[in-house]
Amino acid sequence: MGKIQINKKKEKKGGKRRFRFMVKNLFISVISQKEANRGSVEFQVFSFTNKIRRLTSHLELHRKDYLSQRGLRKTLGKRQRLLSYLAKKNRQFMEELIRGKPMNVPATREDLMIVNMGPHHPSMHGVLRLIITLDGEDVIDCEPILGYLHRGMEKIAENRTIIQYLPYVTRWDYLATMFTEAITVNAPEQLGNIQVPKRASYIRVIMLELSRIASHLLWLGPFMADIGAQTPFFYIFRERELVYDLFEAATGMRMMHNYFRIGGVAADLPYGWIDKCLDFCDYFLTGVSEYQKLITRNPIFLERVEGVGIIGVEEAINWGLSGPMLRASGIQWDLRKVDRYECYDEFDWEVQWQKEGDSLSRYLVRIGEMMESIKIIQQALEGIPGGPYENLEIRCFDRVRNPELNDFDYRFISKKPSPTFELSKQELYVRVEAPKGELGVFLIGDQNVFPWRWKIRPPGFINLQILPQLVKRMKLADIMTILDINSFSRLEYLKEVYGMIWVLVPIFTPVLGITIGVLAIVWLEREISAGIQQRIGPEYAGPLGILQALADGTKLLFKENLLPSRGDTRLFSIGPSIAVISILLSYLIIPFGSNLVLSDLNIGVFLWIAISSIAPIGLLMSGYGSNNKYSFLGGLRAAAQSISYEIPLTLCVLSISLRAIRSSTVDIVEAQSKYGFWGWNLWRQPIGFIVFLISSLAECERLPFDLPEAEEELVAGYQTEYSGIKFGLFYVASYLNLLVSSLFVTVLYLGGWDLSIPYIFVPEFFEINKAGEVFGTTIGIFITLAKTYLFLFIPITTRWTLPRLRMDQLLNLGWKFLLPISLDIHDMFPMVTGFMNYGQQTVRAARYIGQSFMITLSHANRLPVTIQYPYEKLITSERFRGRIHFEFDKCIACEVCVRVCPIDLPVVDWKLETDIRKKQLLNYSIDFGICIFCGNCVEYCPTNCLSMTEEYELSTYDRHELNYNQISLGRLPMSVIDDYTIRTILNSPQITSE
Repeated sequence: MGKIQINKKKEKKGGKRRFRFMVKNLFISVISQKEANRGSVEFQVFSFTNKIRRLTSHLELHRKDYLSQRGLRKTLGKRQRLLSYLAKKNRQFMEELIRGKPMNVPATREDLMIVNMGPHHPSMHGVLRLIITLDGEDVIDCEPILGYLHRGMEKIAENRTIIQYLPYVTRWDYLATMFTEAITVNAPEQLGNIQVPKRASYIRVIMLELSRIASHLLWLGPFMADIGAQTPFFYIFRERELVYDLFEAATGMRMMHNYFRIGGVAADLPYGWIDKCLDFCDYFLTGVSEYQKLITRNPIFLERVEGVGIIGVEEAINWGLSGPMLRASGIQWDLRKVDRYECYDEFDWEVQWQKEGDSLSRYLVRIGEMMESIKIIQQALEGIPGGPYENLEIRCFDRVRNPELNDFDYRFISKKPSPTFELSKQELYVRVEAPKGELGVFLIGDQNVFPWRWKIRPPGFINLQILPQLVKRMKLADIMTILDINSFSRLEYLKEVYGMIWVLVPIFTPVLGITIGVLAIVWLEREISAGIQQRIGPEYAGPLGILQALADGTKLLFKENLLPSRGDTRLFSIGPSIAVISILLSYLIIPFGSNLVLSDLNIGVFLWIAISSIAPIGLLMSGYGSNNKYSFLGGLRAAAQSISYEIPLTLCVLSISLRAIRSSTVDIVEAQSKYGFWGWNLWRQPIGFIVFLISSLAECERLPFDLPEAEEELVAGYQTEYSGIKFGLFYVASYLNLLVSSLFVTVLYLGGWDLSIPYIFVPEFFEINKAGEVFGTTIGIFITLAKTYLFLFIPITTRWTLPRLRMDQLLNLGWKFLLPISLDIHDMFPMVTGFMNYGQQTVRAARYIGQSFMITLSHANRLPVTIQYPYEKLITSERFRGRIHFEFDKCIACEVCVRVCPIDLPVVDWKLETDIRKKQLLNYSIDFGICIFCGNCVEYCPTNCLSMTEEYELSTYDRHELNYNQISLGRLPMSVIDDYTIRTILNSPQITSE
């Protein structure tokens, strides 16, 4: 039996060796293939191996090259991850091969692409990095990497008193600062069994709910921007600034408040604050209703978020989720109801929850929580009691350490809250319901002013664990949903020059007209978007900012052109030219009058279709020649999108050509002008006009069809590696394409240069001579451009109203919706029947899209709310924490400001007068270069020699070091006198006369 077991073990070992040998041979055979497979995992392993060999040989000669050592460690880690992935994949392959069963893995799985997302990415915000494995547009694997915003907050807490640590905690989560302060003071309050006055508890609840609203708003704006809807991002800042105005009036600061204290709050609410807060509540309810009309029922938004990232009940519990992610999965768990901290149980409110567990449910939970927060705030404001705003019993020191110093402390400091509150020898866990979920702190006291252990439970870190599981088998765009020369005689010379000028005039005239048209579109888009988003818009570069677009184009001309390393230089350089030239050739067949067209061809409209189909080739060449995965993905997306929408566009043009019985653009306009205004093809083929509009927007890659250029969804577009004039060509090409599409809409559907009413009287006022022809031509050009720019209002407004479509949704819209309708577009009855096959879904989508347009357009008439802080903020709050003012005569050198400063900034130099047994101050300095303006020194100063001013330290001063000493008393310090503005004030006649 023993021998048989030994033989079996040997057979197992031999089988493992044979298996490893087969995997190794398979790997070598894949690597030995030609280098066309550069994006594969095997080729990346091969590249990493060569890089490791080069680094190893380099480090043999240069052992102290620490950067190379770090690079070697990173490369080894990357190769190890890829090898483990390959081993797993090849093992499955060999097992399937041995069993003789066909593999169910798609063919594209052999060429997986590993791309990096973040941390420097518009959707990552600098704090997160994702390593994503893609199979086309499908996410196979996702690895989150953290640690890009780690500041050692726990160890800082263990070396600071609670008072010193409070200014730090607002940096935990700068979106929900009040909650970090609340958990910081709740822990020692429960540890020391400290009672909070009722008024202070009400004030805390009001501040916490305002902070919850601000946090949810700043979640909503970037969330919508990540899926392509830019306008809500500006709307949420409008309400958020009002919340911060209330914070500034009560606490003195807009973000870093330092307002909560052990046993209460730092200061009472100022006069009139409650009325202002009630006004904000009434205003915010209307704002939330606008959000719901603009976002909640938008069909594109619903397609992007409904059924995406579903989390079940058991799954949410097992992963330890909390907050809106937990409640969106059907669990009614809110710590405000469960733990009943503060005074939440005294108010009438409901826990917001949904049972679907998808991204839409999480959105609805947050919207509902903002409404409930307003309800809680209104009840707290109406029923806020009187009394103190802090517990006066905690002002004294708990233990006597130095009798002499203790006498001094009791004499001068007992009028202020104690900066040295001692923590009893206990341990506990405290939690609050933060906007993102459960925010907790595990605290261990050791009968000391410093905590022995301070452990933070961040809600975002816990909730992020489920991300890899949620994004698997989802689309790439769903990641952000869940989370650019001979000698001549003089006479002959003049004739030749005049001849050359007349030859160049027909060439430069269209070029000049196209350039002016593009600049006008850019300016128009910026002005319309500013009006929709309640911004000021361009106003400084020329009158009304009309020169801003020209300044941007001039800047691109002088930018340096960079070439990507190991890219295809020829494809990289030819791509932008092909994209621009193919669009410029389309202007040859656009008529501005019956005789004003560069080339009146019988196949005019189909020539435009043929020429415009060349542009995606240039985009694909640009993406491939950039040697960049993101650019290549953008080029593939652009080519797929263009092909999908060219067919419906061509069928719409074909139906127009069949109705006019001609393909010339001039003949199509004249066929419409026979019947006047009602003869336009807009009225004959209204659904065809809608199909043409949608297809042209997709061809121009305008929202909601700008996925090939979507930065938020990983791919920044085929122009990622471009700079300078080559990037400018892509920028110009996009607006040229938009302008030519609008011109073709005018020609094919809006009657071109024909206006039908005022144009009839032109022959009566002008005979058919040269002057009349010039006037008629001018009128034709004006009418065509007027119709074009009126139509441009639609794609510009669409860009700032609708969110972005995902790639599969975009292709489904082109192939499954527009193509069947456009096949029968020449016959009204089958077309209407096919259009109504979608029934109420189509009507509902059109209704809610129109509702979204009404919301955005209604903001165009409102005044802009942009505040160029602090220049336009004329009135500051009473407790505004600006530049510190120091009164030398009042200071007694007690050094309390030194003990309460969280970063040890004040430096006090004194000497002891033995005769009178009193400290004499010699020097006092504060380095404003690193001051965080927490206000602790002002609050705890026993003699009030420090005070906060209303001077904005960022705009008025250069944050010089401020020194106060006895020698320079009554004068500005030398380090500040060097400032030009201060020196100008000192040299003014009023000061010199004194």
